[in-house]
Order: sequence, then C-alpha cells, then structure tokens
Amino acid sequence: MAKITPPDLNIRPRILYQVAKAAWEGHLFERKEEICHLLQREFEDKATRRLVANQIRIAMGLEPNNSEEVINEYDEEALMGMGSEPVVIANPEACQDCKGSSCEKACPLGAITRDELGRPSIDRNKCANDGYCISACEFGALADKSQFVPLINLLRQNTHKVYASVAPAFAGQFGPDVTPGKLRSALLKLGFNEMVETALYADLITIKEAFEYDEHVKDEHDFLITSCCCPIWIKLIENKFPDLMGHISPSVSPMIASGRVIKELEPDVKVVFIGPCVAKKSEAQLPDLKGAIDFVLTFQELQTIFEAADVNPADEPDEENPIASWGGRLYGRTGGVSAAVGTTLEKLIPRRAEKFNPIRVDGIPDCTKLLEDIRAGRLEANFVEGMACKGGCVGGPGRLIPPELGTGHVNDYGSAAHAHTPVENPQVYSILAKLGHYQGMPTMTGSSKMAAILARKLDPNPDSKH
Repeated sequence: MAKITPPDLNIRPRILYQVAKAAWEGHLFERKEEICHLLQREFEDKATRRLVANQIRIAMGLEPNNSEEVINEYDEEALMGMGSEPVVIANPEACQDCKGSSCEKACPLGAITRDELGRPSIDRNKCANDGYCISACEFGALADKSQFVPLINLLRQNTHKVYASVAPAFAGQFGPDVTPGKLRSALLKLGFNEMVETALYADLITIKEAFEYDEHVKDEHDFLITSCCCPIWIKLIENKFPDLMGHISPSVSPMIASGRVIKELEPDVKVVFIGPCVAKKSEAQLPDLKGAIDFVLTFQELQTIFEAADVNPADEPDEENPIASWGGRLYGRTGGVSAAVGTTLEKLIPRRAEKFNPIRVDGIPDCTKLLEDIRAGRLEANFVEGMACKGGCVGGPGRLIPPELGTGHVNDYGSAAHAHTPVENPQVYSILAKLGHYQGMPTMTGSSKMAAILARKLDPNPDSKH
C-alpha cells in the first residue's frame, strides 16, 4: 500500500462543497453514498471508507461513528437542529500515518493528547473550541461540525424569516470587489430576508459597557474585564483564573445581543450568525445563552454555500443597508472594543472618561500572561480587553483573508460609518424606542428591558464550580 501523504487526506474543503451542493439541490440524503464513493475512489489505496464517511458526517454536523454508513436511522433528526457539543471533534482514523504533533503544538490550552497508537484525544474540560488545531492538521483529522445542512433546508423551505447577523470582521473577506452591499444582495439571493450588521448590536453593548465601567470602577484598585466578542477569553478565565470572574462585565456578546434584540422585535424569526470564529458555535449553545442564535456559519462555510449555489457576491447589486457606527464596526479587530467604549464614555459621562485607562491583548499566550499579571497585582489599567486570536476577530480560524489585511478592511469600513459613536447612531435610538425607551439613554445596568436583554449571568463565585 502506498504511503499516505498528509495533503492527500485533507479532503474537508471538497467534502464541504459536495455536501453543501447536494443539500442546496435538495438531494443530500439520496446522494450521501454517492459523495462517499466519489471521494473514496480517489483515495482507495490511501484511506478507509470509514474515514471518508466520517469526514462527510462531520461536514453534515454529525459525530464520527464506527460504521461505514454515512447516515443511520438516528441521524436525520439531528440534522434538522443547530447541532450539539462538542463543536471541535477528532476523526482518529485520519491520524494513523501522521508522525507529527502539529495539532498538539497549535492548541494553546494543552487540550490535545495522543494515545499509544498516535490517535488524538481532546480534553473537553480544557478545550475552548477555538479551532487552532483544525488549521494545523494537514490530515483533516480535526474539524468543527458544520451547521449549514439544516440552514440550507430552512432557506429552501421558506417557512420562517431568516436574518443574517454578520460579524464586523466581514469587511473584505469575500474579495476586494465585494462591498457590504454586494454581500447583502448575495445573502438575499440565497434566501435570507435581511442582512444586519452585528456591529449595530455591538453599539448597544458599547453603551452598556460604558455604564458598567462607571458603575464598577470607582477607585484606582478597581478594573473591568470586558466580556465582549470573545468566548475563548471568557473560557480561559473560567478555567484558569476563576478568582477574576467577578471583574467580568455581565454583558452578552454582540452576537447574542443581535439574536435577542431581533427576536424580541420579531419572535418567529430565525437568526444566523456569520463570522470568522469557530468558538461562536459553542457559545450559541451555552445554557444561559441558548435560543438567541439559531445557526452559526464561518466565513469559509458561507463561501462554500455561495459556490454550491452558484452565487458570486462580486456580481450582485450594491445595495447596502448601513446601520452601525465607527465604534461598533471596530469590534472586528484588536483594540476596537476599548476604542469604542472610550469614545462613548466621552459622550455619555465625560468626567469618567478622563480616568479611563484601557489595556488590550490578543493571542491566548499573551492573554494568559496578562491574567497572570492581574492576579499578581501588576495591572495598571482599569479596563481589560482580551481577544484569543492574534489581530482580534479578523484572525479567527474561519476567516478567508490574512488578519493584517482584515484589520485594514475593518478600519476602512469603520471610517465609512455615518456615525462615529453609538451615542450618535440613530439606529440605536430606533431600537431603544421599539423596546419602550422613548426618552434619553437608559443606563442598561439596572432593571430596564434593554438591560435585561443585554445581560449575562456569570457566576462570580469560583467556589461554586471549582
């Protein structure tokens, strides 16, 4: 038997395309074995049928199994839902000839180990579903379960309104000629009823964070850890620094905020989050957050759907529906949250803005180092922004372009916003009015309706869990 070379087994992109195309055409269940045979023939001397079948199962959002069958009688119901934990899973069959350890080295939390046969195992208590291991694995043995099969079915059935909440990092991801308006038109062509900027809901969170800062930071020893954007950052604190949990701002991420607000206004609508982050799939399933977001796609997965549906965003009409401020749009890159909160404080509570002293950090090793410094009393800032990916969200594993290029696009898109801060954004006041806040700006830290929608219940007592 010929020796397996790593690039030969990384068939995930082709599998994703084949599954998406079959689902889009409405023939997935009929074609499941055909897809398996198509790919198995290419690797008949290099890979087992079970390996290929399991790769297809993962692409469909299912767990690997020990059968050569792609789908069994228990799977069809599972295919109709959002998916389940865990999000990042291993397909050990693909590791049989791998002699490297790139996946272990890529995991900054040390969640991957190997048994005596070299097969990978993921420690679920350590895993943050960040997806770094997926990018590092040349065999395609590690993957995140996709959710586009039930989403495509939902779009084809046309039984619900479906909104796309697109992360701020989307700017430039689908090509230099794909403007936000062209992306919106492409999504409408797929069957979405509307595309909204998650950045608008980041605007709401920015206002809440500004008021949280005012409420919690009273003297030189106080500080606030922002919980915006990054579920991996929160997971890191929960797992390794539970004594710092009480300093985390009790705010949901802009993703969750978008789903909650949209569904408060239109209860029957479905909301799909689209971004560069694999961990968002896990965040959407957390018990205290579940229900806000119905499906999560990465930019890579959306690009696959575009290809399968023969939709080229660059060819679509440029019909933008701009709704977010400069501050909200900057959430897509490192330092964006700090910049947004700082400028918003200047508008809302100028006297407090004078003492605003933020620090930002990205990448899990640097995040860990900063948290160690905080624990040791070496923090000189009073507002802490952490992002697990280098460059911020633009560095997520589901991105389509390099982080530095993504940062430039995010900056340009932010500069094109009609409003500089959330306080100056008329769309913010429109949402507030629809939710009963007709006069002025609610503090969003008390018992108002808006405060409840944007709040998250984090356990400040580490002894209850650890």
